[in-house]
Formats: sequence, structure tokens, C-alpha cells
Amino acid sequence: MLFSPAISWAQQAPDDDVYVVQPGDTCGSVARKVFGDATVGSAKLHALNKMGPPPHELKPGTVLRIKGDPDARLTFIKPEVNSKRAGKVEWREANTGQGLWRLDSVNTLREAGAEVTFRDLTRLQMNENALVVIYGKAAQATDKVKKSGAVELLQGELNVSLAELRGEPVGVQMPAATVAARSKDIHVGVDAQQMSRVSVFDGQAEVSAQGQSVQVPKDHGTRVARGQLPEKPRPLPEAPSWAGGVRSVRLLLEDKGVDEELAWAPVKEAASYRVELARDERFNDRVHGETVQAAGEGPKSVARALGPGRYFARVRAVDAAGLLGKASAVRQVEVLRVKTERGVVGPQGIQGIQGIQGALRVDFSVEGAESLDFRLDGAPTTHPVRVESVGTHTLELMPRGVPDARPEKLSLTVSPPRVEVDLEPVADAFRVKVLVLDERGTPLEGPFPQLKLLGQYGTRVEASLQRQKDGSLMTRAVPGMRGGERVAALEALWGDTSIQQVSALAPVEQRAPAPVVTVEPAPVVKAAEEEVALQPLLGAPSGGLVEAAPLPTAWLPQAWLGELRVQPALGSGGVDLARGRTVLAVEGRVSERVALGTAVALRPGALLRGGDEAGELPATAPSVSLSGRVRLTDSPAFRVLLSFDGTFAGSGFGQEVQGLRLRPALLAGMRRGQWAFSTSQGYALRPGQAQATWDSAYQAWFLPLPRLALGAELDGLVDATPRADGPVAFAAGLGARLRLAGFELGTSVRRGFGPDGTRVWGDWSALLTLGWSGLTPTQPQ
Repeated sequence: MLFSPAISWAQQAPDDDVYVVQPGDTCGSVARKVFGDATVGSAKLHALNKMGPPPHELKPGTVLRIKGDPDARLTFIKPEVNSKRAGKVEWREANTGQGLWRLDSVNTLREAGAEVTFRDLTRLQMNENALVVIYGKAAQATDKVKKSGAVELLQGELNVSLAELRGEPVGVQMPAATVAARSKDIHVGVDAQQMSRVSVFDGQAEVSAQGQSVQVPKDHGTRVARGQLPEKPRPLPEAPSWAGGVRSVRLLLEDKGVDEELAWAPVKEAASYRVELARDERFNDRVHGETVQAAGEGPKSVARALGPGRYFARVRAVDAAGLLGKASAVRQVEVLRVKTERGVVGPQGIQGIQGIQGALRVDFSVEGAESLDFRLDGAPTTHPVRVESVGTHTLELMPRGVPDARPEKLSLTVSPPRVEVDLEPVADAFRVKVLVLDERGTPLEGPFPQLKLLGQYGTRVEASLQRQKDGSLMTRAVPGMRGGERVAALEALWGDTSIQQVSALAPVEQRAPAPVVTVEPAPVVKAAEEEVALQPLLGAPSGGLVEAAPLPTAWLPQAWLGELRVQPALGSGGVDLARGRTVLAVEGRVSERVALGTAVALRPGALLRGGDEAGELPATAPSVSLSGRVRLTDSPAFRVLLSFDGTFAGSGFGQEVQGLRLRPALLAGMRRGQWAFSTSQGYALRPGQAQATWDSAYQAWFLPLPRLALGAELDGLVDATPRADGPVAFAAGLGARLRLAGFELGTSVRRGFGPDGTRVWGDWSALLTLGWSGLTPTQPQ
């Protein structure tokens, strides 16, 4: 019966410390019914209830007290907890506030708990599967425990807290021992083998069995087996220390709750650990409890699915004898709900942490964040939190004034909004309608300083966007020419990110009024406004020591490009084509990021051997070049490429030039409105020879029209050979490029200067180019 009490699940009767008057009841009949004696019972009724002098009439329904003040009350219960009155056989479901008298019993079932508080505020905290009998003070009692008004523990565990004003020890009777404790914090337990265990954390306790007693001091414990003497008190295990501080903050993004990892440092004497997490600091309302074996370097326990609120955690070590050690510092865990104004809870972000994602921006607040510090990407930020910069960011929340606390991290991802662009023909132009939508498809109001509309193939777009009543933005576009047809082509950019491309053919008389509109997803290669191919202006020198076949374009070509370049020498006698240089080059894209090219150059080889003293034309010496480039960036406004070319000069050249030359180079440039800037940094070397040079080119471009580019260039070539003197030469020049349909025309003029400027670059030289890119359809630059 002690271990499996009979429980009546019938409708619970009213608590039997009162009696409800029935029709026809008198004081005598109630006294006989309740106390078994009319005379003695009537005196008790009058002493417990203010009924006035007899005789008096009892009204049906009147509630009469039939017991004095209880010895204790149940001040906390967590289902399932049952109680049984003294002398009764039925167990009933207990209630918070219920009174307990002498010899009443309380039983906590699995995963349950209860707190019993005596009149003097001494508290007993019952763990699960505990069974106790309450002893009220009895004047005639001779037993020390029963006289003290404490409890008898038949099974399970109790935490006992002695009241400040209690003048005598609290007593606990167990099957194998008796405890009289003057302690504000003591733990006692009885296991299935009737072994009694006592741990004293404050004051001292006297443990008696088989006629002998031991004094158990603070931070010590003992065991008593049934029928045996108490063991010698031994020190209790030390209190574990928390990993990550004594306060943590967790964010609740969804209603399913968050998991909290409770980790602590190992304790040398521990065989296991007992960890608890509760909603109150007295650890009555426990939501998580676990016994963790002492194995490994990092013991821990995970509390699952915690809802919003404040929690308290503690952990104790348990030694090999089963004695419970000192409690750790109480760790406070706050679970705070996140209220999202703009953005949605997304999948786990960077490093697997939870996150919020939104289009255009992310706005949210944290309930109860007054005591928290916020850091966004390592810098302090304010609350509520607003993030507008496109990309993934990390938000850290730290309890204010707790520098060793583990920060709670949140991943915030801001993506460009959805942009819908529609083209409608109006007269000789197009009306451009733009809708900016959030992640739910709702139009956003703006303004949108990051939104840009760029025209392609000569399309001109008015800069202003006018807001309409339906939430859309409106502007006007004038079409350009593509393949002989008038076409309006636009690209929508959000900052530097391409988000949509739209094109429409202008209607003609033979075509239906409605234009053919195609909407294409943004390509991986970011496109800017159509522009001429920005080629190095000056090309290779027309005479001197360096043989270079320049790349046809500074970036990747828009199609396969064939180009003929004529580079005459300029002198006092005027233009000298015979002493110039002619190059035929072909280059094309083989993928979105890679271009390959080849060039054949013809130039007067005898000039490199000391000149033509007879005045005859020099022999023509050919050279061959292979080149390639790889695009490294995707930004339409900033480009970086890695290039490589190899040139072979034949025997018609001098010893300083002939042979193989390899030249890796880094190309970089940026575009801002009608201006562009680029640079080339190359390192040329000849395999098998200790000879190398560093060459640099810097260009500035002005593009007044989409098809016209005007530029200036500064070149330098410096010896990079440690043991031999080489050339130090510079050159500067001006040039222009013009694109007409599939043709490109270019011209430039250059002058060499510096110590070896004339020898390397020539005095004055010019460059004329004619290119054609109609071999294949063009692709975005």
C-alpha cells in the first residue's frame, strides 16, 4: 500500500476539515456524526466556530470547521500529487493550499513535485515518487521526531529548509534512520533497498540508527543501511561551475520553442550529475531534470522546447556512494519572443544559427530586451533592430553587465525585393511601369534609392520615377537599335545586383500594336550600359625591344571579334607605313567567364638589328601570340580579370627580342556613369633566361555616347631582372573608339619618353584599328 496506494478517481468530496450543514441538523446531531459524542463534540464545534450562545438554529448549507488550524499546507503541487487523510484508505488528488494534519500522507507520482510548508515556515520539497507522513505537534508525544512536528519519509527524496525562527531541530523519520537537523538546507532520501542518505549543506544534523548517533557537519553526508549503524560522515562533492556564465538569453522565433544547452565543468569526485531547470528560484516548478553520467570532458544536458519566460538552472555532482553534492550557482536563462515587423523566419543561416530573412529590409523587436546589449556585425546597434544593407548579417545579444555570458546569435539576411518591370509603347517611346514587392508580394511604398534602371543597346531611360496611385513607379524610355530593329531594353539593378532584364520591340505598321515583351532572369554575368570594347589604346610599340600583341579588348568580348590593326611610325618625314606594324587578331568567349584569342603581327625585323643604312626597306619579321582571360568578379561596375599571353618572335628579330615571352597580368577597372578607369599590371619573362620586365598601363575613359569612348593612357615598362640592367621606359597617348553596328573603329597617338622611351616605345607612333564582331550574337559585357 505504501508503494502503490489505492487511488479513488471518483468525484472528489469536500475537504474533511469542514462540515456542510444538512436540513434537520442540530449541534448535537453534527457532534455525534463528526466526533462520536454529543457533549464533547458540541464543545469542539463551538470552540472552532463563532456560533453564539445556545440554543441556535443551524441553516442548511452553513460550513462549519471541524478541525483546528492545519499543521502544514501544500504550497505547491505539480501533477500528479495525491493525499490521504489520517485513518482513511482512499487517496485523492491534492490541491494547492490544502491543509495537512497529523498523520496525513502525501504522495508524488512520476515527474511530479510538491512543497509542504509548516506553520513556522519550515519547508519540505518533495521530488518525484516520494511518500511522506505529516506529524503535527502532540503534547503527549514522547518520540523526538513526532514531537517536533516533522515528517516520516517512507520513499523518495526530500529537500528540507529549516525556518529562521524555529527553536528546535526539524525531524525526519526514515526506515533505517532518524534525522534531527538544525540546517537551513538538507537533503534526505530513501531508495528501493531502504538505504537512507543524508546530505547537509548548512548547519549540522544528527543521524541516529540502532541506538547510535553521528553528527554530520556542513558540506558532509552519510548513509545508513537498514539494520546497520550510520556510516562515518564524508565530504560532499564540490559544486560544479557553469560553462558560458550564469546568465544566458535565447530568442524564440517560432512557437515550437528553443532548446537550451546546459554545460558545466567536470567535478573530480563525481560519478554522475543531477541537473534541474525550473520556472522558479526555489526549484519547485521544474520543467527539465536529468541524471548525466560523469563520462567525457564536457558534461551537458539539453532542455528541449522552452517557451517564453525566465528559467533557473542548477546542477549537483553525485558521488559513488550516491550522496548528493553541493549545488552550483543558479544560472538564469531568459527566453525572449521576437516580434517581426518586416521579414519572415527563414532556414538556419550562417554557422547553423536561426535567422530572419526579408526583402528590402528586416525590422523586428525583442520582448523584454531592456537589459540587453545588441551588436550587429560586431558594432553596437539600437533596439528595435532595422537592417537594410543587402547580404547576410550576424546579430549578437548580450546580457548587460555580464561580460562572460554566452551571446545569443541571430542571422539576418536582407535580399533585394522582387521587381516587376513592364514596357508599354506610347507614340515613339515606351512607358515603363515598375512594381517593387516584398517577400509576400505586397507593393512597397519606397523611396528606393538603390533601384536603378539602365538602358541597353542605346535605350535612353529618364532618371525620375513617378509614384502612381496603385503603388507602382512610372518613367519613360526611348528605344535604341539592335540588329537593325528599334528595341527598348532595360536592366533593373538593386545597388550592384542585377535583378531583372526586360526588352520589347518597337511596333511598326506591319506589326500588331502590342510589343513583343520578353522577361529574362538576370544572368550570372552582370551587365552595364552598352559600351564600346575598351581596348588598350596604344597597342604594342612600333619599334624597339618589346614585342607585345595586346589583347583586343580590356574585358571579355561580347562576341567573336576579328580586328585588323595598323601601327605606322611617325617622324619628321610624316607617316611611315613601311616601318610600322600590322596585326591581325581574333578573340572570342568560350564560356561566361573565359575568353581566348590569337594574333599574328608583321613588323620590320631589320630595324631591331641596328637600322637600314642603305635606305632600303627592312625585312618583315612575323610574331605569333596566344592569349586568354578569366573574369573573377560579377559586379557590373567593378571588374577584375586574370590574363595570360605568350608571344613567339622569330629569327628575324634581334637576340634581345627573339624567342618565347610569357606574360601573366591582372586587369582591373570600374565604371561610374560616363567615366571608366582601368589598369593592367603585367610581368613578362623569357623562359631559360634571367630577364624579366614589369609593365603597367593606366587608362581613363570618357563615354559621352553609348557607342563612343575617348581615352587617355599612361604606360610604363621597368626592368625586373636582378643582375642585369634593363630598360626603363614610359609612354603616354590619347585615343578614341567608335562602334557602328557590328564594326568598331579606333585610333590613337603615342609618344615615348624616359631613359629608354624612344628605344622601347619609339618616338611618335599611331594606331588605326578596324574590328568586326558580327560572327555570333552578342552577349552582355
